[in-house]
Amino acid sequence: MKEKLTRNVGLKILSVLLAAILWLAITNLDDPVRYESFPDVPVVIKNEDIINTPNQSYVIVEGETIDFKVAARRSIIESISEADFEVTADFAHLSKVNSVNINITPKRFKDEIQIVDRGNVQNVIINIEELSQKDFKINVVEKGKVQEGYFLGPESASPNMIRISGPKSRIEQIKQVVVEADVEGASSYVRKLSEPIALDEEGNVIDPTRLSFSHNYIEVGFELYPIKEIPLTITTTGEPAPGYIMTGMEYQPKTIEIAAENSKLKTINSLEVFWDISGATDNVEEFIGLQKWLEEGVHLVGEDTTASVNITIEKLEVKEISIWPNDIELKNKSPYLDTTFITKGPIKVNILGPRSEIDSVTRSNLHPFIELLGYSAGTYYIDLATDISQNISFVDRPRVLISLATQQKP
Repeated sequence: MKEKLTRNVGLKILSVLLAAILWLAITNLDDPVRYESFPDVPVVIKNEDIINTPNQSYVIVEGETIDFKVAARRSIIESISEADFEVTADFAHLSKVNSVNINITPKRFKDEIQIVDRGNVQNVIINIEELSQKDFKINVVEKGKVQEGYFLGPESASPNMIRISGPKSRIEQIKQVVVEADVEGASSYVRKLSEPIALDEEGNVIDPTRLSFSHNYIEVGFELYPIKEIPLTITTTGEPAPGYIMTGMEYQPKTIEIAAENSKLKTINSLEVFWDISGATDNVEEFIGLQKWLEEGVHLVGEDTTASVNITIEKLEVKEISIWPNDIELKNKSPYLDTTFITKGPIKVNILGPRSEIDSVTRSNLHPFIELLGYSAGTYYIDLATDISQNISFVDRPRVLISLATQQKP
C-alpha cells in the first residue's frame, strides 16, 4: 500500500500544481480583477467635540471629500458602491498642525478589496476659529409660474429674521439668506415651509455644515390676485414758459395690466396720469413710474412699471404775411346782407406759432376769416382769425373794416 502511495510522487505533485494553475487561470478568466473609482466621497469626522466648544469651532481647509480607487474581483466590484466604504478622520488623532489622516475602510469584503489609489488628498486639514453669530433678513424667492391670469403678490416670511452661528470666517461669507417657495400652477394663497439657504456674495450656496440656524424652517406665504387690462392716459398740466408752446405728445404703453383683490379690481377701469410741463422750454423725455398713481393694494403686472413719454416743446416765432380782402372767408353771413371791404389790400398780418408749422404757411393756405354771426347792416371793425392750426394765431389782433348793407328788393 505504501508503495502505491509513493509511486510517481513527482508526477502527482505536478498534477496538483497544474490543477491549481488551471483553477487560477479559469478563475481569472471568469472573474478577473477590476478597478472602480469613487470621486468626491465625503469624509466623516469623528470626535469633533474635541474641537467644538461653546467658544470655538473649525473650518475644513482641505480634505472635506476624497477621491479613491479600489481593486477587486469583478463579482465584488459590480456589487459595491460608495456606501460600502467608511471614510473617516478622527480628531482624537489631530496633529499639532491641525491635520489628521483620512482612513478608508471597506465595510464588506475587507480581505478582498484593495485601496490602490487615494488621490492627492491624504489628510483633513482644519482651521480652528472662534464662534460668531449674525442676524440676517429673510429673502423669499419664488420658483415656477403661477396659473395664467394670476399675479403673485407680496410675500411674507415668518420669522422674517434669522440668526446664524458658526465659525467666524464662514459667517463672514454670508451675504444673504433666502428661502425658496414653489408656486408652480398656484391660483390661490400660497403657504410653504422652506429651509433657509445661506448664499455668498456671488450667489453660491454656503455649506451649512457647522452652521447653526435659529430656525430650521421658515413659513412663506404669497398672495395671488387676478389680472385685469385697463387703458392708460397721460395728460399734461400747466403751461410752458412764456414764448413756448407744446406741439405734441407721445407715450407708451397705451394699456397696462393690474392685479388686486376682486372687489377692488372691479372698480378700476382706467388709469390717468398727469405730467406737469409748467415753465418748460425744451422737449420732455421721461420715464414715469406708474405704481405711485395706483391706490394701495393695486399692483402693476410685469417687470417694467414705467411709461415712456415724449413731449415736444417749441419756441414761438413770428412771421409776416400779406393777404387781400378776397382771401378772407365770411363765416355765417346773413344771406340778406351785402358785404363791402372798406379796408383795402394788401393787408399785412403777423402770425405766431412754432417754426415747424409757420415756415410752411403762405397767403394761399393761411385761411383767414371773419365771424359775421349776429351782425346786421352797418359798418364794423372785425377781428381776423384763422383755423389753420390750434398752435398758430394772429399777433396784435388784426382787424378789417367792412360795411354790411341790406340787399335791395327787386
